[in-house]
Amino acid sequence: MASHIRRSTPAHALRVFLALLAPGAAACSVFAPSYDEFASGPGSVAGASAAAGASAAAGVSGSSGGAQSVAGAAGQVSMGAAGEGTAAGEGGAAGGIDETPDPPAVRGQVVPPGQVTLQPVLVSGRPTFLALLRYDVDEATAAAASQPPLYQPYDSTAPAFWDNVVAELLQARVAHVALPTRGAFNLAASDLTGPGNENPRRLSAWLAAVDRANAANLFNMYCFVDTPYLQQVARSVHGTPSTTPFDLSQSGDWTSVVWQRVIQPWFDTLPATHLYEPDSHPLVQFGPLPSTGFVNASGNLSAMLTAVANSFSTAYGSTLNYVLDETWFLADASLASNPAVWGKSPWLVPNTGAYGFDTFNGRTIGTIVPGFTQPTVLRHSVDAYNVPVTTLFNGLNNTPLSAKFAILQGFTDYADAAGFYRSNAADWSTPNEYINLVRRFSDPRTSTIRLEAEGPDRYSDTTSGNSGMAFRRSGDLDVRALTGSGWAVTNTAPGEWLEFDGVELSAGTYNFVAEYATGTGQTPGDGPRIELVLDGVKLAPVILPKTANSDAFTNVLLGQGTVSHGPHTLRLRFLDGLVDLDWLFLDKLDKTGHLQANAGSFVSASWGGGSDVNSGASTAYIWETFTFDDLNGGSLSDGDSICMQTFDGLYVAVTGGAIAAVEREPDLASMFTLHVQGGGLLKSGAKVALATSDSHYLTSTGKTLDASGTSVGPAQLFTFTY
Repeated sequence: MASHIRRSTPAHALRVFLALLAPGAAACSVFAPSYDEFASGPGSVAGASAAAGASAAAGVSGSSGGAQSVAGAAGQVSMGAAGEGTAAGEGGAAGGIDETPDPPAVRGQVVPPGQVTLQPVLVSGRPTFLALLRYDVDEATAAAASQPPLYQPYDSTAPAFWDNVVAELLQARVAHVALPTRGAFNLAASDLTGPGNENPRRLSAWLAAVDRANAANLFNMYCFVDTPYLQQVARSVHGTPSTTPFDLSQSGDWTSVVWQRVIQPWFDTLPATHLYEPDSHPLVQFGPLPSTGFVNASGNLSAMLTAVANSFSTAYGSTLNYVLDETWFLADASLASNPAVWGKSPWLVPNTGAYGFDTFNGRTIGTIVPGFTQPTVLRHSVDAYNVPVTTLFNGLNNTPLSAKFAILQGFTDYADAAGFYRSNAADWSTPNEYINLVRRFSDPRTSTIRLEAEGPDRYSDTTSGNSGMAFRRSGDLDVRALTGSGWAVTNTAPGEWLEFDGVELSAGTYNFVAEYATGTGQTPGDGPRIELVLDGVKLAPVILPKTANSDAFTNVLLGQGTVSHGPHTLRLRFLDGLVDLDWLFLDKLDKTGHLQANAGSFVSASWGGGSDVNSGASTAYIWETFTFDDLNGGSLSDGDSICMQTFDGLYVAVTGGAIAAVEREPDLASMFTLHVQGGGLLKSGAKVALATSDSHYLTSTGKTLDASGTSVGPAQLFTFTY
C-alpha cells in the first residue's frame, strides 16, 4: 500500500450536536471489548468519549477538516485536519488521531455470519431514492472520461463491473434500481444485440451479481425505457433508412417494437419477485420524447401505452403503472386522462439545473444529479455568503417527504460526468462523497452499513504499487480479487491504515465488525493486531484469531461506539500487517420497541412518519415500532438522553406541544430525557415517562398524543415493550 491521501475541502461550518445533549452527556462514547466482557456484552468505557457527531451544514457532507475536541478518561485531545500520510505510514497529524499510547490489546471475538447481514432499507413515510443505471460502458471510454470511476476495468461485459455496482449501491443503501432497456433487434431469447448496447437481456448479469452479494432481498427493480432508441429498433424491424422516423400511428409497431423488443425482454429477464410495484403494479418509466425522430404522437402515445399494458396483462396477469417524462404530455394531451399513467417526472440536462420535481394526480416525483460535464451544473460551489455548497445535497434535501420517489439520474454515468460512483476525480472531495450523501437521505435509520475495504476515502501504504493488481484505477493500495466475487485489501504492513470519512450515522451505539483473513494460520502464537479509530479515538487493538489461510475469511468484533447523529470518520490500522481485509460492518444496537399508553393503546407514527403521531393504535405493529437512540452509551437507563426514530428513520419531535415525525436529522425538539419508574435499566414492561427539552412530558389523552404534561401522572406514563 503507498500513500494516496486526498485532502478534504476547506473546513465546513458544523452544527454541533453535543450542545443539544443533557448536561454531562457524552456525544461519542467509545466502548472497547475486554477479555471478560466478550461473553457478557458491551464493555466499559475504554479510552475516550468524543464530541464528533456534528451534522454537515450548508449542504456539505462530513469531512475530517475542522477542529473537534475529544473528551476522554485521560483528558482532552484536540482533533485537527487529517494528515496527508506518507510512504512511511501515518504522516502529518495522523488524521486527527490522539497521540496517546494504544490501549491494551484484547483477543478478538469471532462474530457469527448471521450478525453481519445487511437489513433492507425501510421506506414508508418518506420518499425512496431510485438509482438509474446505464450499462453501455467500456473501459476505454471510462478511462478517457473527465471524471473516471475509481474502479477499473469499467466494462459491463465483465461480471466484476456488476459486482462493483452492486457494492456501491449497497453502501449507498439504495433500495430501488431503475434498469434501462433500449430494446433488442431479435426476438430470440439468446440474442443480445440492440441499439446502444443496452439490450435488457444483458441484465441477467445484474441478477448474477446481486446473487453473488447475497443481496436479493435488498433491491427491487423497475423498467426504464430509453425512449430515443425506439426509433432504431423500429428501423431494424422494417429495414428502413436511418432517417426514417418512428410513426406512432402505426399500431402494429406498438406490439412488434415497443412491447416485444423493448419491454417484454426486460420483464422476461427480471423476476417478478424483485419488482418495484408502487400501488401494487409494476412500474415502467419512459425517458424524454425527442423533438425529432417521432411523428404522429398526438392521441397515439396514449393508445400505444394502453396497448402495451394490455399485452403485459395478457403475458403476466397484471397491469402496469407508467411514469412519463414531461415531454410526453406536450406531445399528447390525452395522456393526462389515461388511467395507467401514474406519474410525471422531469429529465435533467445541464441547462435545467441539478434537480426537479413534477406532480401529477397528487403524486410528486423528482430527479436529481450531482453535476454535469458543462459548467452550468457544478458539483461544488459556494452560496452568496461564501459557504460551501454541494449540489447533490441541494437535490436530496429539497426532496419533499411527501414525494413518492426521486430518481438518481445516471448512477454509473461517467459520459456526462453525472455519476454518483466512487472516484478520485477533482470533483469528489473524497471517493465516497456522493455515496455517503445518498445514504444520508436514503437510510436515516442506519441500522446496518457495510464499507468495502478496497474503496476507502484515504489510506496509507508503505510499498509502491498495487501488488494485488486489481480494482483501483490508480494509486498504491494493494487490492486483490477474491475467489468468486469481490475484492480485499492485501499485503498489509505494520502501520498502514484505511480510512472512511463522512460516514453518516444516526445517534446511538454500534458494533464494529471486520471481515478478514490472515496468512499466518500455521504458525504458533497469536495472530496480528488491528485497531479501529472512531473520530480520532482509539478503541482497544484486537488480536485476530488466525484463519487457516489468506482465503479463509471470518468476522471479528472490533468494539463498540456510541455516537451522535452526523458524519463520522473510521480508520482501521494494521498494527502488525499480515491481514487481508474484505470489509468493515456497522450494526446499530439500540433498543426498538413500543410505548403503550395508560389506556391500553399504543403510540403510533402512521405510515412511518408525518404529522400524525398519536396514541390510538389498538395493536403494536410496524408503525408502532420506534428505535430509542441512546445518546449516553452503555445500557439504556433512567436519566439517559434519547431520540426516538420511527421504523424507517424519521425523528419524533415536539414543536409548540404538538408531536410530529418529519425530520431526517434530529435537533433540540427531538431530544427527550428517559425516566424509568423506580430507576435503573430500561426493561420490557417498565413504566416510563419522556421529558422534552423544555421540561414537559409526552401525554396521552385518548388517541391524542402531545407534550402538554408538566408533571408525571397516569397520562404521562407509558409501558415499554419489545
